[in-house]
Amino acid sequence: MPTEKKPLSLADALKLFDLLTTDEAFRAAFQASPAEALVQVSADAAEAAVDCSMPGKLADATTLAAAREQLLQQFTTQAMFSLPHAFIDGGAAPRS
Repeated sequence: MPTEKKPLSLADALKLFDLLTTDEAFRAAFQASPAEALVQVSADAAEAAVDCSMPGKLADATTLAAAREQLLQQFTTQAMFSLPHAFIDGGAAPRS
């Protein structure tokens, strides 16, 4: 049975972005297994990504930082992996 994707709390989303834009070890762990890496954020965040995987190469920290507000909005109102391209290289930039 598929797991329903849930939004992150604002606190979890902010911590996630801090780690994704400043911590290379976390970025590598997130690339390998989002749910396992998200244990560093919170148990709720890890649960929200339990069946998720990275669909490609993680975008660099600068690209993620540039899309921070748009992605924070997405992750706190819908779900972290409801737009699977959001984290990948070439996919994090806001689209017009």
